[in-house]
Amino acid sequence: MAAVIDLGYFLRLYKDIHLGHGGRIEILTRDAYQLAELNGAGLAAGVDYAGSDYGKFLLGQDEEGVISANRPGAAEQEIAVFRMLASYPFTVVVTRDQSYVMARLTARHRDYLQRAIVVSIAVVLLMFGLLVIAYRQRRLYNVLAASEQEKRSLIGQLEQEKGRALLQASHDYLTGIPNRMLFYELAAAELARARRSRKLYGMFFLDLDKFKLINDTLGHAVGDLLLQGVARRLRESLREYDLLARLGGDEFVMLISEMTSENDIAKVAAKLVEVVRAPFPDLDGHDIEISPSIGIALYPRDGQNVETLLTHADAAMYNAKAAGAGTYRFFDSSLNASSARDVELLTRFKRAIRDDEFCLHYQPRVELQEFGLVGLEALVRWQHPEHGLIFPNDFIALAEDNDLIVLLGRWVIDAACRQIAEWRAAGLPLVPVAINVSPKQLKDSALLETVMDTLARYQIEPELLEIEITEGCFIEDFDTANRVLEQLKANGLRIALDDYGTGFSGLKNLKKLPIYAIKIDRSFVRDIRNDNSDAVIVASTISLAHNLGLQVVAEGVESKEQLVHLKTAGCDQVQGFYFKRPVEAAGIVEILRRGRFTPT
Repeated sequence: MAAVIDLGYFLRLYKDIHLGHGGRIEILTRDAYQLAELNGAGLAAGVDYAGSDYGKFLLGQDEEGVISANRPGAAEQEIAVFRMLASYPFTVVVTRDQSYVMARLTARHRDYLQRAIVVSIAVVLLMFGLLVIAYRQRRLYNVLAASEQEKRSLIGQLEQEKGRALLQASHDYLTGIPNRMLFYELAAAELARARRSRKLYGMFFLDLDKFKLINDTLGHAVGDLLLQGVARRLRESLREYDLLARLGGDEFVMLISEMTSENDIAKVAAKLVEVVRAPFPDLDGHDIEISPSIGIALYPRDGQNVETLLTHADAAMYNAKAAGAGTYRFFDSSLNASSARDVELLTRFKRAIRDDEFCLHYQPRVELQEFGLVGLEALVRWQHPEHGLIFPNDFIALAEDNDLIVLLGRWVIDAACRQIAEWRAAGLPLVPVAINVSPKQLKDSALLETVMDTLARYQIEPELLEIEITEGCFIEDFDTANRVLEQLKANGLRIALDDYGTGFSGLKNLKKLPIYAIKIDRSFVRDIRNDNSDAVIVASTISLAHNLGLQVVAEGVESKEQLVHLKTAGCDQVQGFYFKRPVEAAGIVEILRRGRFTPT
């Protein structure tokens, strides 16, 4: 059975399809033979493409695609696509002229290009606009940054100027210390805090004696140098938190804070007097000596505010000037008696040592087994020609603060050895005599030599002289003090630790000390029968000392009840009014002969 297909008729159906110039539709067999061709000129057929590059696409496996080779005889580049018909052994090829196709695309491309150019120009213009805006913003930012920097610089300059202005307004231009305005402000704040404190505050008003004479005779330049020197010495002599100011001329004011007692404030005043009285060398070629007069008003006793305290301190200063150059006075006249007496005693101190106005009183030390006399403690007294017998509390601190304690200590060593020699010459039984040695004496490099020379001069055995030291001897320099004591012990002297429990010695230091005994301070013995805490402390101290191989001496025993309690607790020795008050050497003679006590 066979079918006849009119391909011409079939192709004519597509004649109205516009394929453009050079376009055609072909029907080919599977062996590349052209059965029919429809083009702009009409129908054609009979071309055999077998063996040509154009027909090779039929040999592939693709059912449709693009023909990569031009048809034989084609003058221009063409675009051809094919499709193999599934139900027929034919392949339909559609060919169009490439220039025709590209002409249509060129128009679209031109339109696209024009639009792209317009858009690109718009984008470029937009970017340029943005760059211009950014550049202007950057310039504006730089201007603002420069303006801000300039503003900061101006603010810094203003702060510096403000600081300089405040400094000039609040500080004395000559000495650099605060002036009246700043002092009032700081002192008011300090006194506000003082209301919550139980300590004393002292307002000092200092005026230089005969300063006008120096100004008039040596000139203001020398006077200014002197004021600067005085301000510098005052600042160096005060604590960091004490206030100092110059009111004007030769007037200085100070607020001394957090003092324990009037005596401490008096010590500060005495120190300032000495500091200012020291010569000022080479002030513009002149060596100048000047003395201050100081008036002192105490807060809260003499006033509750700065103005009142200054007024009263000023009045006290005039009292000091009236009393003589280089002194100080309290606004409260009841305090001036003791301060004036201190100045008087200090003035006479060296002369008193030289003239043997000092003397020793002796108090027995008693052991608690048989109540036998085992030693004496030598206590220094001052037999003043005008004030009578003066006790150590009134002059030892003066000696310590004015570097006279070493001189007094040497006198005590000599006096104690001299008395032992006198008792021996009288045929009396001898017991060790203990003398007190201060922290400053332990720093004296000649202490050991002084002790040994004195013992040799009076031919006294070292075991007859004992040394008593307090815990305060070790606060500043434990090693130095301990080394000196070791040297004394090595030369045969025995050493006891006095006033134990009132200082700062730790157990670590206690076991290192070359001591044979500790003396419990009288403050723990006073209420030993009524205060359980004191009783526990005393018992613990006795136990500790015995465990360390030390003897225990209790001071201040005044009653039989205290004596019984201490003996029960295991105390070794005692001393106090119960057995004997401190007396002169003549009052000890009978005790030395008897050698024991009978408790009543």
